[in-house]
Amino acid sequence: MAATAEQIADYLMDVRRSRVTVGWWPKARLPADERAAYAAQDAYLKRIVAEDGDVAGYKIGLTAPAIWEQTGLRSPAYGPIRRNRVFERAVTLKASQHTRLGLELEIILTVNADVPAPAAGKPYDKDSITPYIASARAGFELIEDRGADYSRLSALHLIMDVGWNWGSLLAAENPDWNKLDLANLKGSVSFDGEVVASGSSGDVMGHCVNSLAWVANKLGEHGKQLKKGMIVSTGSMVACQFVPVGTTAVGRIDGLGDVTVKYEF
Repeated sequence: MAATAEQIADYLMDVRRSRVTVGWWPKARLPADERAAYAAQDAYLKRIVAEDGDVAGYKIGLTAPAIWEQTGLRSPAYGPIRRNRVFERAVTLKASQHTRLGLELEIILTVNADVPAPAAGKPYDKDSITPYIASARAGFELIEDRGADYSRLSALHLIMDVGWNWGSLLAAENPDWNKLDLANLKGSVSFDGEVVASGSSGDVMGHCVNSLAWVANKLGEHGKQLKKGMIVSTGSMVACQFVPVGTTAVGRIDGLGDVTVKYEF
């Protein structure tokens, strides 16, 4: 029998408190399907907002070949970004806060107005969602994957656990962002000055705005919507980079700025 949303949320709270490694999910705590996984995400979110803050936006995962190859998964999924876990430009993180910290290099879009639910038979696409974009900038999604064994992974594991979003780190806004070709920007991740991964923005669903359209449509299916001022982390252009303790990591995207994480004991 599949677990209920509340049973899964109980388990996630125990995992959060103990910071244990969860290589794969116990069968007794699996949801019946994707819809049930999102219900579990909602139940878990209700329990953590008091500490993490309310929903400041959404991340979209599993959107690019580098991530597909790393995880073996190809279905996009979203998770809520919480306000107290949003940082600007640089942040120092402690190893005691994490089981396994990963960094994903992403274009972060900000929404300039409430996005209505898509009309019946007319889902958002790149053209129809573009007017809702206020800005674009570089960022790291701060991933907490609980030490997952990717050979045993399903998208349900990410969905239940708020998309593995521990937090988001945003670069300074570039007022001329709309003069850039957002589908053809190069990005890189460096550890202590050495490039460890690089990629192209066009690898993420062809264009980061396609990711925005996808999440607007998916949220509409679930009776939710993007609100004015929310951020959307559109998906990583590189495989998730797991950070050794004692490392300074820098992420850069052409024209969209850079971010820095110091990871310490």
